[in-house]
Amino acid sequence: MEDVHVYVDRPAGKEDTDLEDLGEALRGLDHVSDVHVDASGSVVAVSYERGKAGRVAIERAVEEAGYGVSRLSVRSD
Repeated sequence: MEDVHVYVDRPAGKEDTDLEDLGEALRGLDHVSDVHVDASGSVVAVSYERGKAGRVAIERAVEEAGYGVSRLSVRSD
């Protein structure tokens, strides 16, 4: 199991969102087991499986939800 903190860039029109739409999109991925949203810090913590492929799918889901990825911080057990 790995954990990643996704630091999110908010586009125009989403500056004041609580990032819950993004949290829901990530929870819908089959390899994701847990999601914590920190809207004040524009960070989403995600626990997931499948290594690099899982991380790529997470980045894609963030972008498909209309956000950008400014950086990732990955931790593994």
